[in-house]
Amino acid sequence: MIRAVPKPFLLLVVVAATASGCRAKAESKANLPPATGSEAPPLPTLPDVKAPPPKAAAAGADNDLRATGTLYARQEAQLAPNASGTIAEVRVKEGDRVKKGDVLFRLDTGDLDLRRQQAAAALDSARVQLRAAKVEYDRSRTLFDQKALNRAQWDQIEARHDTAAAAVRQATVSLNMAQKALSDATVRSPFDGVVTAKLKSVGEMATMMPPTVVVTVQDQLVVELRVRVPERWLTQVRPGSVLHVRFDAIGVDREAKVARINPTVDARTRTIEVIAELDNPDLQLKPGLLAQVDLPRAAAPAPPAPTTPPGAQANERGEK
Repeated sequence: MIRAVPKPFLLLVVVAATASGCRAKAESKANLPPATGSEAPPLPTLPDVKAPPPKAAAAGADNDLRATGTLYARQEAQLAPNASGTIAEVRVKEGDRVKKGDVLFRLDTGDLDLRRQQAAAALDSARVQLRAAKVEYDRSRTLFDQKALNRAQWDQIEARHDTAAAAVRQATVSLNMAQKALSDATVRSPFDGVVTAKLKSVGEMATMMPPTVVVTVQDQLVVELRVRVPERWLTQVRPGSVLHVRFDAIGVDREAKVARINPTVDARTRTIEVIAELDNPDLQLKPGLLAQVDLPRAAAPAPPAPTTPPGAQANERGEK
């Protein structure tokens, strides 16, 4: 059974608790030191903070224009065969330097060689038939001139000769096509460069359509630096301008000459692409490297020499 607590008792408990809290608060305030006056504690000493010196990059920002660019090979060829077949040989690997005309890879040429032999045999047969038709043609021409052969017979002999001659030309074309197909099975480097990718191996199938890229070759003896810069650079950059280029990844500084400028400005970013070229005979510069590009600002033009009004010159001469 729960007994009800009288209300006067609850009121006394609340009043006592409130009085105790006020007394504790007053005692805590009494123990705190005064905020001001002779008894106030000294203020903490703050460290002497000096303004940091300006960074070198910030100091140079007034003198240089800076942007970020990327290196690209001057030309690149992704090589695929001009025929479909099985890869029989790949003679190169990544990093190999090749000369123009060097064999890179070739397809299995067994079937193509048989077709070439077949076309050569057809050409030999056509030539034999042409020689026989030529003998008959020459003999019949003499008889026709002597009126010993009628016109109808002569027309038939002449037609057989012309047909044999056309058959020789057709067989010659067939042989040339077979030889070209045999030659297309061997892929050579189109220029001096470096093999940057070998995507297929011996035994894999390579097709002409869609083209199967087997080897990629890049010309890295001269590399292109492509950098997108604000359109305001157009007042500072032109073909022939010299850019200072820094490659932080390899710790190399180079000078690059602007070769050309893209004729259009990107309307979204308000930038324009600048292309500069760098000689790279030792292949130290790799396509894909990030470059920091600085362009010194053009020197400010010298102020014009002060001119003396004509009247002042006359006065000076009169005074003298």
